Amino acid sequence: AVLGSLSFNGQRCTALKLFFIPTAHGDTFASMLAQRVDALNVGLPWQTWDANAETYSNITPLPNQKRVEYMQQLIQDAVSKGAKIMNKNGGKIIGGSESSLMVPAVLYPVTEDMDIYYEEQFGPIVPIATYDNLDTILQYGHGGIFGQQVSIFLSEEESSVGAMLIDQFSSVF
Repeated sequence: AVLGSLSFNGQRCTALKLFFIPTAHGDTFASMLAQRVDALNVGLPWQTWDANAETYSNITPLPNQKRVEYMQQLIQDAVSKGAKIMNKNGGKIIGGSESSLMVPAVLYPVTEDMDIYYEEQFGPIVPIATYDNLDTILQYGHGGIFGQQVSIFLSEEESSVGAMLIDQFSSVF
């Protein structure tokens, strides 16, 4: 989840843009993901984080100030509508007001009335939505305006659900 959403700061087409988690597991998933995001090193690309100079920054600056402003707008919108920033310092800008180095923000719970639910953020924001019924996910996939990639993570016991979802999504295309 961390690598899928935040490698290259989430600034790639194949980044995981929104997680759908069963409601019963949402709190646990959001807390665990926030802990893992907190463990990432946020800094300049050449910064090292160990004595052997072998561990570099996981999260590096965004390309410009406009991207930072856009990320902050998405975070503010979600928080104003009930989402919480689950990780310490999520969304904080490091290095002053002109900096483009942003600590990733894990947002939970994300709902349909929030801009981040629909946007391809291309930045270090990890939104988590919950669902009680697979129709929620199917409606999202069928109704989205972007041709987004879909990743389905299941246990072996849930493989029949995964097959059904794959069949449902592929029938659209």
